[in-house]
Amino acid sequence: MTKYNLLLIICCLFFSCEDFLDETPKSEKTTIGTSLLDAQESVNGIYAYLRAPYNRTGYAKMVYSILEVSTGALKPAVGTQDTDMEDAYALIYSSSNANASGFWNTYYGGVEAANIAIASIPTITDPELTTEKANALLGEAYFLRAYYYYQLVQIFGDIPLNITPSSSFDDGLLPKSSVQEVYETVIVPDLLIAEDAGLPNTSSSGRVTKGAVKSLLAKVYLTMAGAPLNQTDKYALARDKANEVISAEWYNLFQSDGSKTWFNKLNNPAFDNTEENIFMVQYNDEAVGSSITSYFTPIGGEAISPLTLHFGGMEPEEDYISSYDANDLRAQNQGFFFNEMDGVTFNNSVYKYFYEEYREGNGLSGKNVPLLRYADVLLTYAEAHNEVATADASAYNALNAIRSRAGLADVSGLSKEDFREEVWKQRFWEFAAEAGIIWFDQRRTGMVFNGSDFGSLVGSTLPNGKTLTEDNVYFPIPQNEVVLNPNLGD
Repeated sequence: MTKYNLLLIICCLFFSCEDFLDETPKSEKTTIGTSLLDAQESVNGIYAYLRAPYNRTGYAKMVYSILEVSTGALKPAVGTQDTDMEDAYALIYSSSNANASGFWNTYYGGVEAANIAIASIPTITDPELTTEKANALLGEAYFLRAYYYYQLVQIFGDIPLNITPSSSFDDGLLPKSSVQEVYETVIVPDLLIAEDAGLPNTSSSGRVTKGAVKSLLAKVYLTMAGAPLNQTDKYALARDKANEVISAEWYNLFQSDGSKTWFNKLNNPAFDNTEENIFMVQYNDEAVGSSITSYFTPIGGEAISPLTLHFGGMEPEEDYISSYDANDLRAQNQGFFFNEMDGVTFNNSVYKYFYEEYREGNGLSGKNVPLLRYADVLLTYAEAHNEVATADASAYNALNAIRSRAGLADVSGLSKEDFREEVWKQRFWEFAAEAGIIWFDQRRTGMVFNGSDFGSLVGSTLPNGKTLTEDNVYFPIPQNEVVLNPNLGD
């Protein structure tokens, strides 16, 4: 595959069985041992690699920012001081981009940790590790490996592929595999194994569930139906898998009620791992604090609260804010964004991760980062159904559930093309600042929404005047990896 960051693997492979979300790594094992506890800790360690892209480093640097700032939705905030994000915003996709390297090193570290667990758990003979427990642990490991490869192949395109533990440096000197091979060799097979592993349907623990597996599998199929694979037969699979999640009634969209708006449920840690949140990066406000809240808290946040940290991070483009319908609640203050609080005004900032308890607290946040939301499942179903056949009542129900919650009237009687574009618009307006979803959508569809209509991704112009080219479809493999493994330079 590539050179693994073995120190990172050593630091992150093992966690306390009961408190894998709450404690820092405390073992330096590189093999998982012989007990049930060893098996549990080996899987717990794989989760750790979900966090790094969403951890603030330096002053206001966050790895995942590069997936947001070339979409036309977000831009670097003034004073953020993240040159790698600024390069991505300027469409300079360099092989020396440290944020891109952060994705590469972290997710391949997760792959290696998953490989170790998958290879080792079946060899454990501890009678406490029953077949049922072993299968469930393996299901989590397979899901996480599929997730890491899914992210890597969307960010970098053709990448090295390995599904066995590395025992020496030479094991990492592998050539690149095609995008199709990565999907068909590991991503889809791993998710199918995880789906049949006896995982719970849902859970508030933050661990992988059957609902998460099915939801990710639906997204994977939808992605495979688009560029670069264009396997249009996958639309039916995406539709059917998303429908399994919808029909099971395991999840529901957050709705406003007498106590909170749905926005203040989406941004509040008290609602993490519940209702709409299917799978999230896990934090707490004690041992494993989240930096996503402070990262997006606007510069000038002292006026909001002197107790909280505030770095600005990324801000919505003015063109993006103005692209929303005037009645869309998501674009209004304290919807998905905010520019005023208690009479204090500031630049438009992301509100999705800001919550009152953080404002009034000690500057520490426990906000999880959503990776899979039920809103995504509904829009996946609507889009895939429309591609397979004319959108029926169920497809309109899925689409209109998103529109209605946003304060928009239902749509009906759309042509196939208009329905498709309406789904794409809702995805564009729904998923800003969420795990690069908009960026991935633009690359699989090859289309960009400019506020009034859709145009080709390549050749489109960002609000900053920069024009996307073929070189902006994927990030280049980090140069230091190419130096260590010349096979990656082809």
